[in-house]
Amino acid sequence: MDEEIPGRLSPYVRRPERGLLPGSPAPLPLRRRIGGFFLFRFLAALPDDLADAVAALLDPFERAARLAGRLLHGPALRGAWSSGAGRFALALHGFHWTRWQAETAGPGGMFTARRGDGPGAAGTVTARPPWGRGDPARGAHTSACALRRVPRLRRRPARVDLVFADGSWLALRMDTRADAARLRAALGPARSTAVPGAAPASAPPPASAPASAPPPGCPPGQAPGPGPDIGVRAGRGTP
Repeated sequence: MDEEIPGRLSPYVRRPERGLLPGSPAPLPLRRRIGGFFLFRFLAALPDDLADAVAALLDPFERAARLAGRLLHGPALRGAWSSGAGRFALALHGFHWTRWQAETAGPGGMFTARRGDGPGAAGTVTARPPWGRGDPARGAHTSACALRRVPRLRRRPARVDLVFADGSWLALRMDTRADAARLRAALGPARSTAVPGAAPASAPPPASAPASAPPPGCPPGQAPGPGPDIGVRAGRGTP
């Protein structure tokens, strides 16, 4: 499938450190980091911009709501930043940092999926920046992955989970339910997970052994009778 589907990384994925982001600027000095604290931002914006001051005060509540949502939805990324899922997430962040755009609701992108060739084979998902659609010169990140079966209590219509070859996985949030359904259909059905330690399916019973051939001199289809009387009786010898 070559059609690009808009979406973004799940907002419940933990954010990487600034130094891990591709194309990110140098770490902020201590004075800038202290100035970014919500209370200092409130005091600095209060005389001139009341809206920014209120937004600064709402920052701790937004973080608390994000933490509550993460507890409700469960983890949205499993694996280190060097894993397949971590590299995919860093690539989405890098699209925005290279253009000096910091996304607070999860970095977005345009996704293209292709199903694997054989049955059970992993497909590929390509992520591109959301700007410059149709430009072949823009950057891209392609990874081999498959659909992950989301637990029932944490399924959402717009959520799509990708599992990679090393076992790591991450969650995407598409813009609409239709976009999520199109991405699932393009990548293929979710691969089944076998329960560890489950007994394999019972094999069919073996076929019954063929009947032994009758002894020589016995007509076919007739059971052989008792052997000839050799004149031996219990307690008697031969005459």
